[in-house]
Amino acid sequence: MMNSYIRSKGFRALINAAVFNGIGNSLFNIVFIIYAGSLPFKTLAVSLASFVTYLPQILNVVIGYYADGTHHKYLAMVAARLGQFGLFIGLAVLMLGSITIWTFLILLAINVISDCLGQFSNGLELPYFRHLVPNNELNAAMGLEVATQTTLQMIFQGIGAVGIVWLNYRYSLFGIINAVTFLAAAGVIWLNRAIFIGIDPLLAVNQVAETTPKKPPMKASLIMTGKLLWSKRPLVIVIISAFLVNTVACALDGLINLAILHNRALWLGNYGNSVAEVNICLSAGTVLGALIQQDGLARTNFLRLNGYVCLSLVGLAASYIFSNSLVLITIVSGLSGYLMGKVNPRVSAAFIKLIPDDQLGRSMGFVNMVALAGAPLGSGVFLTIANLGKSGLFSSWLIFGITSFLIAVASWICDARNWMATAK
Repeated sequence: MMNSYIRSKGFRALINAAVFNGIGNSLFNIVFIIYAGSLPFKTLAVSLASFVTYLPQILNVVIGYYADGTHHKYLAMVAARLGQFGLFIGLAVLMLGSITIWTFLILLAINVISDCLGQFSNGLELPYFRHLVPNNELNAAMGLEVATQTTLQMIFQGIGAVGIVWLNYRYSLFGIINAVTFLAAAGVIWLNRAIFIGIDPLLAVNQVAETTPKKPPMKASLIMTGKLLWSKRPLVIVIISAFLVNTVACALDGLINLAILHNRALWLGNYGNSVAEVNICLSAGTVLGALIQQDGLARTNFLRLNGYVCLSLVGLAASYIFSNSLVLITIVSGLSGYLMGKVNPRVSAAFIKLIPDDQLGRSMGFVNMVALAGAPLGSGVFLTIANLGKSGLFSSWLIFGITSFLIAVASWICDARNWMATAK
């Protein structure tokens, strides 16, 4: 996998830019949660900061649609990262003044727009890989990019939590450091502009011939994809299951952040360290679950595995309700992450078996959109309950655990009835 990185200057530039981008995102995501926890309206602030995390992912299918249709992808890549740089300079300036709820909402909007620009830039990069990496090395090369970004996320969450303490909680200065990482990402692409400018005319979007069918509008494309998926019963079960699990699981980050915020017994020196430790353990478990395929769960089908994931979420809820042990919570978080890491490969396998090759990309994008559509619903409900009085957080975790258990039971009932035998 390192061969492509060493041999291909263009691929190396994309990976290096992704490194700077990943550092910027990972550093500030954890710092922004710490910052929200320091405000006078900290419970609401942490809830909102956790809630908006999933908005760029939900919009990914729309962002990807426009990235595919962009003709001058090199210029757009540089512009997107310069846009992120400008947004974070603005964020740093805002953080110098006193923060009201309205100022905080502007900061949230800056974070969401910046993440959307990052997603847009990632979508723009994809067509270049085909021209920079041989086909027989493409899987390994893409694996290197994913592994790099995931590893960076784990490492720099910890660095961010420690770094903001070293900087004596000067959040504005941290915002400037973040802005510089996006500027560096733009600089890496700009320094290698000759490579990307040379590839631009070869990209399919710039080679539309008269005989090539016109790309359908986004709405029509989504409707066509929805009809295709609805015709495959196993995939309908996968989509419904993913929607239900994401509705619950996507509230997890917010509930964890609030639980640690309001329980100093869980603090590892300070709030940020504890949040970073749990998040890193959850991420590490997810990576291990995806990488270790030959284990006791290798022959477990999607529905049964889905039930195990939900059961682990019940355990996570119980550990927060009944325990003040950060060690226990960290262990259960790692186990939950490990099981979650096994779900996506099963979903991908089901789609590869049942969807034609030329419709896989948009089908997966459609499913991601539908699955994550439950994220704001679940996060909104659970975080709203958590903000209702002194017992709100307890009630929210209790409802979270009960809901997770019911979804687990429903998954096992569907499995017992063999509802998706063809999507093992």
